Amino acid sequence: MHKGLLELSVVLYILVGTLVGFIGRWWMLRGDIRQYPTYPNGYLIHLTTGFIAAAMGSVAYPALISKNYVAVTFLALAIQQFRDIRKMEKESLHSVEGEVYAPRGSSYIDGIAKTFEARNYIVMITSLITTVSAFTLKIYIKNKIIIIILSALIGSIILYLLKNYTKGHHIRDIATIEDGELSFKDGDNLYVGEIYVMNVGLSATRKRILKNGIGIIIKPKGEMEKIILNHSGQTKALIHECSRLCGLERYVTTRRNFDNGDVALVIVPIKKDREYIKEIVKSVPILETLKKKSD
Repeated sequence: MHKGLLELSVVLYILVGTLVGFIGRWWMLRGDIRQYPTYPNGYLIHLTTGFIAAAMGSVAYPALISKNYVAVTFLALAIQQFRDIRKMEKESLHSVEGEVYAPRGSSYIDGIAKTFEARNYIVMITSLITTVSAFTLKIYIKNKIIIIILSALIGSIILYLLKNYTKGHHIRDIATIEDGELSFKDGDNLYVGEIYVMNVGLSATRKRILKNGIGIIIKPKGEMEKIILNHSGQTKALIHECSRLCGLERYVTTRRNFDNGDVALVIVPIKKDREYIKEIVKSVPILETLKKKSD
């Protein structure tokens, strides 16, 4: 290998690129209201792969300028490994679908798996640009500390831009969330506001729903938003997050108002916190298969 790779400055630049990428992976892994991946095993898996992605991105440019083309080919191998990670995530999530009351659904699982694969690419690109910036700044600046600070800043900016570019949307972006009053009309027909949900025959069940149930109405902001909320995969994701985070005494369901596109949610949760449930609904991600650019 070229002796230049043994220089302290080169090693420092590689370490800076790796560190910026690794910190970026940790930043993108912060738990949100869905608390995925699980702690601590999920964190360990994704932080480890993030470190590998950062290291691969950092060494690519030094290997290239030293004409060590064999080392660069490891990038292709790393990309294949990241694709395997996506496959692993899908298989893992599908394997537990039968053990939850409200499954995520295939569309939601596919979006989660793609997200974690894409984040490794973001880390790799960030580390690569950080290292390239350090080597470029070396031509014009002699102070190594300034070079490290500036290259880390450039890498952080790239990370921020890529994260925002790949950032998904949530229910709060396409709809407004309102309280819905639960009531029974014509004896045993359950309504949320003016939206019919289902027929409940047993009087004990009706009493339980009225006593412990919570009703939410999701109002889409436009025509495209109505289409998104009409997708069965999107409603599965909505039901899954509410039931997983609040628990269920027994009942959770949704029903759409065909006249205006509003969606009613009824849940009898273990954790009876209406505001918390509304926050969960707002934070449910829009499925990637439903994302469309406006005309």
